Amino acid sequence: MRNIVMAGMAAAFLMMLGFSNLPAAVAHDANMPGMENGRDVAIKGELVDSLCYVAMAGKGSGHKQCAMDCAKAGIPVSIVEEGTGKLYTVLPKEDKTGYPASVISKMGQQVTLKGDLYETGGNKYVTVESVE
Repeated sequence: MRNIVMAGMAAAFLMMLGFSNLPAAVAHDANMPGMENGRDVAIKGELVDSLCYVAMAGKGSGHKQCAMDCAKAGIPVSIVEEGTGKLYTVLPKEDKTGYPASVISKMGQQVTLKGDLYETGGNKYVTVESVE
C-alpha cells in the first residue's frame, strides 16, 4: 500500500512539472523490475528548495531563509548528495502532510537524511524518516 501511495505522490509531482503523459506502469506501479523501491538509505548532503537550486543555483546559508519560505509554500525540497551532486527529491513520510519542521529548519544546511529510496523514470526520491 505504501508503495502505491508513494508512486501516486511521485506521479502527481511529475504531472505538476508538466510530465502529464506518464506511462501507466510508472504512474501505478512503484515496484518496477530492476528497482529497489523502499530501500532504507542515509544520504549526506545539503537540503535545498528545488526551484531556486535548479533555476539559479540557490543554496547554502545565505539562501536559508528563502529556502525555508519556499519549502513552507510547497516548493519541493531536494537533497544534493555530498560528493556526487546527485539530486534527490525529498518527500514527506505520509501522504497529505507537509514537510516536517526538522526538514524546514535545516534548509541550506549539510545534513544526513534517513528514509526510503524510490526511483522511477530516472528520478530519485527519498522519504523523510529523520534528519540529523
